[in-house]
Amino acid sequence: MNKWQEFIVSTKLGFFILVDAGDNDVHKIREELLQIDEIILVHCLIGPDDLICYGEASSLAALKEVVTFKLAHLIEDKFNPISHTQTSLSLEYFGEQLTAESHGHPTNTAAWILADINISGAINISERLLSKHPEIKSAHALLGSHDTLFYVEADDLDRLMEVIDDGVRILRGIGNEGKSVKALSRTDTRLVLMK
Repeated sequence: MNKWQEFIVSTKLGFFILVDAGDNDVHKIREELLQIDEIILVHCLIGPDDLICYGEASSLAALKEVVTFKLAHLIEDKFNPISHTQTSLSLEYFGEQLTAESHGHPTNTAAWILADINISGAINISERLLSKHPEIKSAHALLGSHDTLFYVEADDLDRLMEVIDDGVRILRGIGNEGKSVKALSRTDTRLVLMK
């Protein structure tokens, strides 16, 4: 069995949900989202999205139930109108497994970085960044509107910016024509802001 097959067999289906809370209280929505069994952690963000959720479902049917029934119940019955949600699947992850105990309420300065990859080899990019920057705790290859998602925790905002500016944004790779190009075509950083 290869690494990819082992990953599929040994883990659940990971997913991320970005939530635009409209004018609702993000902390109340966070508490309600954490009541959904499949959702492991929820972070409040500095926009444009207000929250990011990470969860794991036992199957595609279970994920469908989360998105179409459990999440829809919150949107329609308790917090209408939540402006927007966006779901992405985690195809593969590198680094630390995201858990409520370790990552549910960051004590350091934290951010999520959504990125689009400019070259082939998302695995190579994630492994390179994780090996050079221990502040990057987890990297996920996504099926969704972005190619990859990084979770970063640093001692302070200055160090977080160093990791983003001197690591993520300047990372280079070999493009289609054999030339050195910027590895990530676009990054979108969301700072975590928790009570």
